[in-house]
Amino acid sequence: MATKKVLLVGLGNYTHPQTRHSIGLLLLDYIASQLNLTWSKKKSIHAYTTQSITIYIDPSLSSKQTQTKQSKKEKKAKKKRWDFGSESDEDTERNIINGDTTEQDENNLIGPSLPQNISSDLISPPNTVDPRKFKPKPDPVPLELTLLKPLLLMNHSGKSVSKAVRELGFSHTNIIIIHDDMQREFGKISIKNGGSANGHNGVKSVIDHLKTDEFRRLRIGIGRPPGEINDKTHDIVTDFVLSRVPHNEMETYNSDIFPRCKDELFKASIQTLQ
Repeated sequence: MATKKVLLVGLGNYTHPQTRHSIGLLLLDYIASQLNLTWSKKKSIHAYTTQSITIYIDPSLSSKQTQTKQSKKEKKAKKKRWDFGSESDEDTERNIINGDTTEQDENNLIGPSLPQNISSDLISPPNTVDPRKFKPKPDPVPLELTLLKPLLLMNHSGKSVSKAVRELGFSHTNIIIIHDDMQREFGKISIKNGGSANGHNGVKSVIDHLKTDEFRRLRIGIGRPPGEINDKTHDIVTDFVLSRVPHNEMETYNSDIFPRCKDELFKASIQTLQ
């Protein structure tokens, strides 16, 4: 299977990397550390990039979903085995108490005898898998990932993205833009396929420079200013998004939100290439 290329772009203000508005930059730093990647400055595209790395993604269900389904099946199978064993033990105990341990009873402890005209070789073991129901596991999908952090201000980040697409040889269908989203609760993430910028100036800049909105985005919910402020004026919103991420929120990002984002990005990368 041929290796496919994907460019992950984190939006933000590089001069304020620890703020809510720069959550795209923080996520890429997390992914780079997970994949042991290093950053280098590319002046021609006004950005920091990592070296390309090829990873292999399982296109089937996520491991968590698979483990959940397997555990249910195992529990069901164990329950059946337990029920069968309980019935056998009761039958055995009843036969012993009644002094009825004949040779036929001893055979019954192993299993029912077969009719004389049927060969045991023709009987499939109880756990044999029906080949008609067997589905081979799909091959892992190789992805060549490159990470990019624009060095321009958020409102001009599209210039960096368009230069990267041309110089690094990417199609707009093979990039995923990562950005903050005030319209979503803190920690809520979603993939968007194309469409308007929905008021996000960084995304608007990318659309303007690529001359298309046909690219994928990972939106990370940062929430809105606390309810007690009850003020959504421009100054209040600006202070909120440009404020440093609190320590407790940063812990939640690293332990829960960023791992989920990474999984969603890898899934979206496969879908982008289909």
